[in-house]
Amino acid sequence: MTQPKRGLGRGLGALLGDAPLPTAPAAQEALREIPVARITPNPFQPRKHFDEAAMDDLRASISEYGVLVPIIVRKRGENFELVAGERRWRACATLQRPTIPAIVRESDDRDSLEVAIIENLQRENLNPIEEAAGFSSLMDEYGFTQEDLAARLGRSRPAVANSLRLLALPDAIKVMLVDGRLTAGHGRALLAAPASDRLKLAHRAANDGLSVRALEKITGAVKTPASGRVRELSPDEAEFESRLRERFGTHVALVRGGKGGKIEFRFANEDELMRLSDLLLEP
Repeated sequence: MTQPKRGLGRGLGALLGDAPLPTAPAAQEALREIPVARITPNPFQPRKHFDEAAMDDLRASISEYGVLVPIIVRKRGENFELVAGERRWRACATLQRPTIPAIVRESDDRDSLEVAIIENLQRENLNPIEEAAGFSSLMDEYGFTQEDLAARLGRSRPAVANSLRLLALPDAIKVMLVDGRLTAGHGRALLAAPASDRLKLAHRAANDGLSVRALEKITGAVKTPASGRVRELSPDEAEFESRLRERFGTHVALVRGGKGGKIEFRFANEDELMRLSDLLLEP
C-alpha cells in the first residue's frame, strides 16, 4: 500500500524500460501515440483466430478506460509493424480511434525483443498488472507456456499462474493495482469474491486501508471453523500461510485452535481442483 503511484500508459513500456537490446545496443525506443492506420500486423503472428466475445470485452474496456498497456511496434519505412498487442490494435481500429499508445523499437531482431522483455520482467519495480501483462504478452505473442516463463525468469510456475490470474479482474480494479492503491495480494483476495461484489470491495479496501488478510476474511477466502476456539496466527504462522498461498496460487488459510489446527485450500471450479491436486500430489 506504500507503493508510489504511477501513471497509466507505461505498460509494456515499463517492461522494456531503458535496458539495451543485446544485439543492438544503440537502438532507441520511445513511447508515443501512433496513428492506427499506419500500423500493419506482424506476418509471423501465430494467432489467426480472435475470440469475438473477448474482443467485445476489450473494446468496451478501451472505450471506458483507454489502452492501459501500450502495444509494441517497430519501424517499417514510414509506417510501423506490430510486434505485440494485435488485439488492442484491432480493437482500436474497430472503435475508429485515431491513435494508439505504442513503444517503438528500432530493431529488426525479434529474438532480441523477446530477450529484452524477459530481461525487464526480472525487474523489481513493475506493478502487478505490468508484470501480468508481460507474462501474457510472451505467452500470446511468442507461444511461451507458464513453465517456460518460470524457467526463464527463475520463478515458480504457481507464482506465474498467480500473477496471470490478476488479468481476470475488472479494468477498474486493475487501475487500482497499477497506481498502488491495492497490492497483488488484494487482487488475489478479490478473485474469491462474487464478480458482482469485487469492485465495491476493492473500493472499500483502498479507501479503508484494509490489509490483505482483512480483505480475505471479508471475501470468504479465510474461513473460521463453526465451533472451537480459534487464536490469532503468530507472525511466523502468518508468513507460512502467505508462502502457501504464493506456492499454490490460490487462497490458503491456516486455522489454529489449541495445540492443533488445519490448513484449508480454496478452489473455484473443477479445473482449479485438478491444478491443486497436481501440485499437492506431484512427486
